[in-house]
Amino acid sequence: MGIIESIRNLFGRDVKIFYGTSDIEMPSVEAMTPRYLYATQSNLYSVVSFLSASVAQLPLKVYERKEENVRVRDRDSKAAKLLFKPNDDQTQAEFIEALCTEYLLFGEALVWLLPDKSSSGYQLRIIPSDWVVERSCETNYAVKTYKVRTQTGGTIEIDAKSIIAFRKYAPGSPASYQSPISALKQTLMEQIQADRFRTSLWQSSGRMNAYISRPASVTPWTKETRDAWTKAFRAGWSNGGSKAGSMPILEDGMEIKTYQFNSREAQFTEGKQLSREDVAAAYHVNPSLIWHTNTQTYASSKDNARALYAECLGPMLQIFQQRINAFLLPLIGADPTLYVEFDLEEKLKGSFEERASIIQSAVGGPWMTRDEARAMNNMSPLPDDEGKGVIVPLNVLIGGQASPQDSVADAYKSAPCSCGHSHVKEVVHTEETTETVNTDPSEEDIDELDSILKKFFSRQEKSVIAKLGVKDAATPWWDKERWDKELADDLYDYILKIATKQGKTVAEVLGSEYREEITKKWLRTYVERQAEFINDATLDKLKYVVDHAEYLLSEENESEEPKTPKEVYEKRSSFEAPLIAGVLAYGVYKFATKEAVDQAQYQGKMESTKVYKVWITGPNPRDGHARMNGEKVLLNDKFSNGADWVHDDILGPNGTCGCNCRIELEFVKN
Repeated sequence: MGIIESIRNLFGRDVKIFYGTSDIEMPSVEAMTPRYLYATQSNLYSVVSFLSASVAQLPLKVYERKEENVRVRDRDSKAAKLLFKPNDDQTQAEFIEALCTEYLLFGEALVWLLPDKSSSGYQLRIIPSDWVVERSCETNYAVKTYKVRTQTGGTIEIDAKSIIAFRKYAPGSPASYQSPISALKQTLMEQIQADRFRTSLWQSSGRMNAYISRPASVTPWTKETRDAWTKAFRAGWSNGGSKAGSMPILEDGMEIKTYQFNSREAQFTEGKQLSREDVAAAYHVNPSLIWHTNTQTYASSKDNARALYAECLGPMLQIFQQRINAFLLPLIGADPTLYVEFDLEEKLKGSFEERASIIQSAVGGPWMTRDEARAMNNMSPLPDDEGKGVIVPLNVLIGGQASPQDSVADAYKSAPCSCGHSHVKEVVHTEETTETVNTDPSEEDIDELDSILKKFFSRQEKSVIAKLGVKDAATPWWDKERWDKELADDLYDYILKIATKQGKTVAEVLGSEYREEITKKWLRTYVERQAEFINDATLDKLKYVVDHAEYLLSEENESEEPKTPKEVYEKRSSFEAPLIAGVLAYGVYKFATKEAVDQAQYQGKMESTKVYKVWITGPNPRDGHARMNGEKVLLNDKFSNGADWVHDDILGPNGTCGCNCRIELEFVKN
């Protein structure tokens, strides 16, 4: 058997972990190793597996630097072939995920570079830290050899020169490493004890939440009588008994009394959440990226996702890249001009529109051929080299527009093409000018309205559920007048603020003055009506779950709709509040836009100005909306689909739900 085959068969699955006389202490919690904690503690598993998978998703590419700003992707060198297929058992993504998992759990990941018959001439193998029996150090800064336990129960020594070690620095011990689990010891210990306590509760009392009482006034039982009755009852009505599931007939005034275990008093939920936050903090990751929270909004989730690869994973990616470039590549004799880098652009594929817009603005014009675009969608090239050139529309010139969708620039002049002739007509300047105004509410405005609604639902929930728990028909659990007034009061100030902001934006274009005071009465009426609609919808949902509680909580009901008042409010806060906030914001922006135009007309500022509204479709639009893209009508006219604005009620749910179209105003002045 050759050396390569011997190395491959050296380690097996039944490896006995042994800790030798090493200066490095293997972290443990309740005698559980990092590997066992990862397998049993859901919070730790969630964070580590999420981060490892996020890094593994990024391709690790090899580049050749030819000049300072010129680099070429390398696919043929030993380094590229080795990283593409590290060994016979793992792909690059699987290898990187395993490497990250080791690094995040133990604070150290050891990669062994071995000779191989592969096209690269090498293979990479991860040596788990808990396989290492002993580390011998030549100095206080570096390990000289690693003694590793093998499948047969013996050990082998591996020269540290063939090991690429990724370590978290241990203060005071440069040759050692520091596991994040050491800092989480107290948190994990508390969570383990809480889980054990909860399990014992369910085992001892969680299954049976009732007991039988016997009045003190009846003839007392002897011990023999009580034991005989208890034995007979358990034999008949316990799990597997002949009368299990049927109603027992009790004598002597006996009663079955129920009780419930109160998880809130034991603070299980709070403890679980605290544990999640502590584990996430130890790994520098925002908990909302992994676990849903009621306070999370669309804007914050988008920012958190962007921050993941910048602030959270950025330092670890840099450590991996530099370690590979400085130690692995020289070991395999790679050319000094080669280097590796994680391709972060892979994460931008989910936001192609944003990426395309950024690149187009940066280069000043179209930047992709039709064949390149077809290749991205797995389509064959066009025949006769038809798709090889970059198409530059006649209204897109160097120094002019970056996109044909931009407005016409004043500086456009005729420009010759490659044949030497001018095919672009000179732009004829007239006294007519066009200015555009966006009528979309900002994400910040929607988020603020969402926050106001969430706070209101939380306050309303506490009051309503407390009153529902009072078994007194004379006590009404819903106060319509109170809730309608409170929600209107909560919404009014911010609604007025964003209406004034949008009105002033439009008035500035028209050269008019926007007067806030004459809008207050209408806006107050608007928020009162909206508050009534919102509360009526909540009341309908609550009445349904209260009136149909028996069916909703039965095993027959397989629906995922709310079954209890608490679940009604959870859905209202987490899912429906952002949608309601968007509808409110769009309605206010529409009002403020038209109000600003009406005020300008009253002030005599509209004599030479026409106002058009343009329907702009968003990404992945409905077919009907896609055909309307760019459709322009006067401000007070209807679009071809009968709507006055996006999200118009006339379109119904099929035309408004999930619609991301927008309206843009054009002010044409003569």
